[in-house]
Amino acid sequence: MSDKETEYKWQIASQADFEGIKEALSSFDYSCALSAPNLLDTYFDTPDSALSAEKSALRLRRIKLAGRTRYELTFKSASSIVDGLARRREITMPLNCANRKEALKKFRAEASALNPKAVNLKPIFSIENKRRVWYIRAKDFEAELSFDDCLIKARRRQRMLEAEFEFKNGKMSSFKAFAARLAERAGLKAAVKSKVATARGLLAEDKINV
Repeated sequence: MSDKETEYKWQIASQADFEGIKEALSSFDYSCALSAPNLLDTYFDTPDSALSAEKSALRLRRIKLAGRTRYELTFKSASSIVDGLARRREITMPLNCANRKEALKKFRAEASALNPKAVNLKPIFSIENKRRVWYIRAKDFEAELSFDDCLIKARRRQRMLEAEFEFKNGKMSSFKAFAARLAERAGLKAAVKSKVATARGLLAEDKINV
């Protein structure tokens, strides 16, 4: 279980941008491991949107990788973003369930224990994500670089591409310096909206247009 998320989110316009990041990485000194999980994230809230009101997020994630399926719960608090670096409290726990029905039951029980407001939960949107992940081990830090090709389902559907560079451990200053050099060489710009903010924006637009 982790309790903090620190990451850069970068705008991606096309698959060619992903290739540009990979090319820029070739000049850095690091080792890495690659994985390609398929993710299904379902976000939940209360009938009166209590979690959204406090800018927190509650997610049930299904992870399919190498022929195996597992589930996990993630609770995220409101984030602060400075110079494109997002930080927020994050709690992630494996649910150790064999199927979605069992995962949902355990998810609801664990969610209410984490946040007293998390009761009578209902799904509000989902995000299907074909993710490619590079776990980077540099001299002074470890980080995870993710390329996300997503389909957001929030009444309407919207495809979204995004790159995330998340700090895991080591020296934060070295992580930031690496990220700055990578962003410069690949011509990256900070993402304007996250996947979750985009989904919530779609829901808000639909309410206005009703």
